Amino acid sequence: MSPFDYCKNILIADEVSEKLLPFTGDFERESKSRGSFKVDQPSRAIRFAFSQEQIKFPKSNSLKVIEQRGKALHFFANHELLAIEMMAQAVCQFRDMPLRIVRSLMGTIAEEQKHFKLYESRMNDFGVEFGDFPLNAFFWTYMEKIETYQSFFAVVSLTFEQANLDFAKHYENLFREIGDEETADILAVVYEDEIKHVAKGYSVLKKDSGEDIWNYYTELLPRPLTPARAKGITFDKQGRVLAGFPEALINHVKDYKSDFNITKRKSWKS
Repeated sequence: MSPFDYCKNILIADEVSEKLLPFTGDFERESKSRGSFKVDQPSRAIRFAFSQEQIKFPKSNSLKVIEQRGKALHFFANHELLAIEMMAQAVCQFRDMPLRIVRSLMGTIAEEQKHFKLYESRMNDFGVEFGDFPLNAFFWTYMEKIETYQSFFAVVSLTFEQANLDFAKHYENLFREIGDEETADILAVVYEDEIKHVAKGYSVLKKDSGEDIWNYYTELLPRPLTPARAKGITFDKQGRVLAGFPEALINHVKDYKSDFNITKRKSWKS
């Protein structure tokens, strides 16, 4: 099985368990002569289908309640599943993506699958099953606006995953504060992997951007997405340093202002 066929199966599989199967195929069978494959939405069984119902993420002071912890992890797990599906779409859709980048992306898919399983196992400890709460499609809605693999990495790696450096570290610390070391350790694993994912995205864009990666990155973002979405409640500079970001790029992201609500929170720390 080629990466193309494997990723196509992720997109058309109904059951989450099928989307989590490891890749055991052959990169040498990857053929660029085949046409691309694109779906409006990834297939999901009814229990895991996207929902229009809006539910709020648990407030920090509610995470001492077991069910609220499970609910938070349910949000995190859905983000991981969306990432798996979006990366699978990228492999199938952008047939001009160099094989070295395909290889890298397949490695990232494997790590996102690992994250999902960690979150799912821990939420089960709290009495929550995946699908117990409505599942949003927020990240996926940007796939129809992404027209190149470079734009894909700008959106996914340098925006959504960059923001997760902040969120993963923030919630790791929060869970440690309430004495939940097991959940905190999971978030520490996610954080370390996320640094690698952001570094991969940065490497892809740096190769094509020349000296001005900031403007190149912002030009690749489909509207209304802006770099404001590339940061979280707190700002983790160290993670970005480890991902290879130069000081100027870190400062551009940190100082970027827009109407996006996350940057207006009272708990924002510079």
